[in-house]
Amino acid sequence: MSGEVYGAKSVTSATNVTLTTTAETVIVTSDPIHLTYPNQRFIIMAWAQLTVGTAGVSITPRIRRGSTTSGSLVGEANAETAVAAETVPCFIMVSEEVSGLESVTYSLTLAVGSASGNSTALQATILVIEA
Repeated sequence: MSGEVYGAKSVTSATNVTLTTTAETVIVTSDPIHLTYPNQRFIIMAWAQLTVGTAGVSITPRIRRGSTTSGSLVGEANAETAVAAETVPCFIMVSEEVSGLESVTYSLTLAVGSASGNSTALQATILVIEA
């Protein structure tokens, strides 16, 4: 399986998503991808454009398996410095090996640290590569 790509799916959204103060929020979710093999590696890349809410000082992008904020965290959740009222890009790339599932779905979530006002994700894309 080394170095081969078996498939890829992407979803792009231009719908604004409101992040209520510091709450982790789903921004965009992939379509389900069916595993080609019983043990399959997935590479997940996601991007969003975010306007940071009042008093926001950081953005934490996450990739979660599934379509909710309670899905399993894939990779790490590291906060990145942000400035309130600025519109900034957010990018994350992770990978994981999955076994025992028929299909998988992934979501990009964002949370804004210390925000006292809502933030807005203006657009986003998630790309899932089956490798």
